[in-house]
Amino acid sequence: MIIDTHCHYNLEPLYENWQKHWKKAQENGIIGSVVVGTGVETSKKAIAISEAQPALFAAVGVHPSEISELNLGAIKELAKSDQVIAIGEIGLDYFRLKKSDRETRLRQREGFRAQLELAAKLNLPAIIHVRDQSKGAYWDVLDILKSTWKSDSPFILHCISGPLEYVTEAIKLGAYIGVAGNAGYPNSGAIRELITQVPKERLLLETDAPFLPPQAHRGKSCEPRMIKETAWHLTHAVEISTEEIITNTNQIFPQFQPFQANPVTI
Repeated sequence: MIIDTHCHYNLEPLYENWQKHWKKAQENGIIGSVVVGTGVETSKKAIAISEAQPALFAAVGVHPSEISELNLGAIKELAKSDQVIAIGEIGLDYFRLKKSDRETRLRQREGFRAQLELAAKLNLPAIIHVRDQSKGAYWDVLDILKSTWKSDSPFILHCISGPLEYVTEAIKLGAYIGVAGNAGYPNSGAIRELITQVPKERLLLETDAPFLPPQAHRGKSCEPRMIKETAWHLTHAVEISTEEIITNTNQIFPQFQPFQANPVTI
């Protein structure tokens, strides 16, 4: 059994036939998933999907690349749904920004802090996206976490990356670490090394579908069913079982526990 802690049935090309993709996922041992929002509209879609299928839950939030469209009031209202089990994906993404683009960096930091404060206030886990070639975004995320995350809830560093020192400090603050398909790429040795440094009880599985397809499917859209290949890489890299990974998932998302005893029938 596998739980996908981060996927986007609410984005194309998955959204149009998300029921078909969910069925294929079930056929490949996936018993539940978190459907993650990237903006207000995709967060609404995540909730609608989760209302239609009992083993799919929603996360609502505004991705840093869409931060100019942040409507905190709308996200706060969406988070009232019983189907919402996290705030995300939120964070910082400086990957394509020029060094001179200080205004966008500032806007991202302000938006991340505001949504992180919302997650803490609602006692919901936060799903955090961070990407930056020069590493500055990682240190900015860490600084904001240290000053803002006043919550007993854990949070997820989605799609592990960044300096080891950043990951280590985040784990001390309560981070769980999401491992996606890119962990198996030939040029992802740094990611695999990071994974070996993470305590086994903090590791989670995710697809980020339709992004980051496993190596055997490069050039195609990632589908949720492909998480089995990522699970293989992870369980062999650190000698962890899928049962242990589900135990980890239960610590942050206990809502999935009923589906482990009674998986949704196809």
